[in-house]
Amino acid sequence: MTTVMASPALKAREQGVSLQDRVTYNVKVLIAIRQTSQKDLAQAMGIAAPTLSQKFSGRTRWNMDDIEKASGFFNVKPEALVAGHGFEPWTSGL
Repeated sequence: MTTVMASPALKAREQGVSLQDRVTYNVKVLIAIRQTSQKDLAQAMGIAAPTLSQKFSGRTRWNMDDIEKASGFFNVKPEALVAGHGFEPWTSGL
């Protein structure tokens, strides 16, 4: 029997949550856990703080480069920013 794995984007749509919203949520959680600021993240990503704010508000979309830079800042795999979470928090290993 072959197992088919759904992409994070497909899983997000199935659960009624956009991938953009999921990335925003995960980044906000990491900012809180790491006790850092949006300004520090924006600087590490090479963008202006208002540009990051637009990503959080949904006016500007997260792209692959953004996700890669943010994951580098938080020292997590990019998948951690697009992952949906089940019963066990994904932060349990941090």
